Amino acid sequence: MGLLVLVCSLAGCSGIAARPELSPGSWAPPTVMNEWIPTRALARQYAVQNTEAPRVAALAQPPQIYDLAGLIDIALRNNPATRQQWEAARSAAAQFGAAQAPFYPQFDVQSANGYQRTIIELPGMAGKLKQWQAEPVAELTYVLLDFGRRRSLAEAARNRLIASNFTFNRAIQNVVFGTQSAFYSIDAAHAAVTAARQNLELAQTDFDAVRQRVDLGLATEPELLLAKERLAQSRFDLANAHLLVHDAEAQLAITLGVPANEVPAAQGLENQAVPSSLKASVEQLIAQASRERPDLAARVANLRASEADVAQAKEQFYPVLGLSANYGENVWNFTFASPRTVQTSQPQYSAMLTLKWDVFTGFRRLNDVRRSEADREAARANLKLLELDTVAQVWRAYYEFQTSSSKYEYARSLLAAAHESYDANLETYRQGLSTIVELLTAERDLAGARYTLIQSKAELLTAYAAVAYAAGSVAVP
Repeated sequence: MGLLVLVCSLAGCSGIAARPELSPGSWAPPTVMNEWIPTRALARQYAVQNTEAPRVAALAQPPQIYDLAGLIDIALRNNPATRQQWEAARSAAAQFGAAQAPFYPQFDVQSANGYQRTIIELPGMAGKLKQWQAEPVAELTYVLLDFGRRRSLAEAARNRLIASNFTFNRAIQNVVFGTQSAFYSIDAAHAAVTAARQNLELAQTDFDAVRQRVDLGLATEPELLLAKERLAQSRFDLANAHLLVHDAEAQLAITLGVPANEVPAAQGLENQAVPSSLKASVEQLIAQASRERPDLAARVANLRASEADVAQAKEQFYPVLGLSANYGENVWNFTFASPRTVQTSQPQYSAMLTLKWDVFTGFRRLNDVRRSEADREAARANLKLLELDTVAQVWRAYYEFQTSSSKYEYARSLLAAAHESYDANLETYRQGLSTIVELLTAERDLAGARYTLIQSKAELLTAYAAVAYAAGSVAVP
């Protein structure tokens, strides 16, 4: 028996120690350097379940090749980021609706029902009061004057709703730009595979030409080994290009919100038109970003919400004037110290003008004002920070496009020159007028020029999209 009591006591102590109100530290990470390790039950409880979103109908159809607009449509339907921000906006809309409640009269019905036995002391005896009682009451209250409390509360909720809506708009732009970047990246990766195959064919052609000259006694064995080395390098580059495709597919899958093994096929980079120039100056784009960036507008709305919080905190110092009215019935019967039973039902009602004024609250209202003012200044600084970051983003994107446009033109010229040089070196090598080193150098230059053109085109298209994204004018197909 003593052992049983000891075991129960220890179990009780462990249960008390696990109570969060008594030992909150046991529910948090142990130290700043150690991970929080959940129990097995908690790990199972919070394990990610199968939350796979419904697939887009297009993905279930026979495979087809999607253009950029089609991929953006898939991303907007499936990417969890837009769903998250959409639900956040809906939540903010409900909070704004709830903030209108104080403008309406409040009505409630309550009733206290039951039995009560009361002893009453009388001279020389004790009386007993046995009573069955019901008190249904309907009460109506309405705030007549609160010196702006309701207005400030509703204004703060309205601005937070607007901020959430603008944040949702920017989330859509994030998904669109992310899809554009991933689209150009995967196109560049596929084009790199094509270029790698072409380079492999060149390397094979060079190897065959060298071997033919070796068989004729016109070239040496070291020259054949150099060509063989270049052929092996081309095969390595092709395998690496395939790896880059898989990496790009994984990034596109994240953006589209689909599994990586179900990424739809995309159009090739060769079908993408190259923008020639921007139709606005950098100053015009900066001004446009200040007007159209949804995240900037969201920060402005958050600042206005903080200003409404300050006003609401200051209005707590004033009284509240209201109206209260109720009507009810007092239905009861009782027996008092004799068989006599009395039954009755009496109405009860009231109409009152109420005044409530918290004269002293332990400096809580004063500190609420200080806190809300600090939050307002933090929101103002946050807005200023994003303004500076927006200007920097537009500035950077603008000149990245200018540089990418020049690099693309240089890459086209480089590819044409490298191709001409390789053809000339191959012909002269076959005639014995150039060395294997010169031929392989020309081949390497041609391979590098192909990769350079592909990469520069992808960079130019991405830079063009980045300018629109930085300016807040991403077009959603």
